[in-house]
Amino acid sequence: MFKTLFAEAIFAITANKSRTLLTLLGIVIGIASVITVLAAGEGGKSIIMKEFEGLSPTTLQIMPNWQDWSYNRAFDIEGMTDRDLKDLENLGKHIRSIAPISNMSSIIKVGDVEKRLSVTGTNSNYIDFVEFELESGRIIMDEEVTGQSKVAIIGQIIKEEFFPDSDPVGQYMSVFGTPVKIIGVLKRKEKADTISISNPDDGYNNAIVVPISLFERLFANEGDFYTVLCRANSIEEIPKAKKEILNILARNHGKWDDRINKFMIFGMKEQLDMINTVVGTVTIGVAVLAGIALLVAAIGIMNIMLVSVKERTREIGLRKAIGAKEWHIRSQFLIETLILCGGGGLLGLGLSFAASYLIGYFAKWPVIINPATAAFSVLLSLLTGLLSGFYPATRAAALIPHEALRYE
Repeated sequence: MFKTLFAEAIFAITANKSRTLLTLLGIVIGIASVITVLAAGEGGKSIIMKEFEGLSPTTLQIMPNWQDWSYNRAFDIEGMTDRDLKDLENLGKHIRSIAPISNMSSIIKVGDVEKRLSVTGTNSNYIDFVEFELESGRIIMDEEVTGQSKVAIIGQIIKEEFFPDSDPVGQYMSVFGTPVKIIGVLKRKEKADTISISNPDDGYNNAIVVPISLFERLFANEGDFYTVLCRANSIEEIPKAKKEILNILARNHGKWDDRINKFMIFGMKEQLDMINTVVGTVTIGVAVLAGIALLVAAIGIMNIMLVSVKERTREIGLRKAIGAKEWHIRSQFLIETLILCGGGGLLGLGLSFAASYLIGYFAKWPVIINPATAAFSVLLSLLTGLLSGFYPATRAAALIPHEALRYE
């Protein structure tokens, strides 16, 4: 019986190829839009996970308390000072490493090549927090930080733009008008790895890292550390370390309204959870918007099936007159919509794979269609078919034979 119903459904669908193709197009676009957006969201999460892979679970990030900013407090935002760093370094029983991070835009010049780029200032401990892999040269040493040495480490893009035909190690570049000697070149990292805590716009490949003491002198930025990385001695020490850090900063900077901390501390897990929540929310929001196309397609299918019921009224009446049951008629129309939507779902999945490849190729953004997403696309298309076909199928099954046979 099912084989017969399936064959009849295929015959009915192929009887009007133009209408079938146009109906399919709506489902294909709707499914492809939803799946591509979800896959792009998965790609965004993979970028975040790769960024945090090199960071220890004992790493803490201190920054101004933007969560409790208000209009009145916006002008009271403070950076951390050298005094804060010294006080934090004395927390040896809870913290074993500290790295201040500052960023500033500057004109970088080598010969006739001149560009405005971001410069990062930090200390020799930064290597403990971020997986810097050197292609050549060496890292910044403690004595170079204390001595305000004019040295820098650069990324691969900087090397290619300013030193395309030579080894930059030992050569000089002008940073804010000051000659700085290049002592190291970082290995290239893939695009998915280049979102950096210290330099979110450019990443490691575009990095220019100098001693924090030199950075302060170049940019007259002494005392303004808006990001400081700390490493607790162990995971168990993290709560105590957070409490002690906030106490020190409250003692040095006070609190808003004598109760709200001016700084906040994130552990790596907290940051991951927060960012994944934001990415997930945005992805779902955009997917819902993309789902509107699928809703429009579902309405279109329902409309087409109602037209089909109208066109085949006499056929339905004849079939019921010679013994066809209501469930036969209902099943045939439901099978037709399921075939339409299931086929559209598979084509939409194929289109989403093609779109993912193009996005990855041109935008250099990973788009990940995992098995769960693929299965979801097929189930979503079948559910669309079931919902959009149920009313037309029920209406067809409810036709009275003698009235249907008189229909012109």
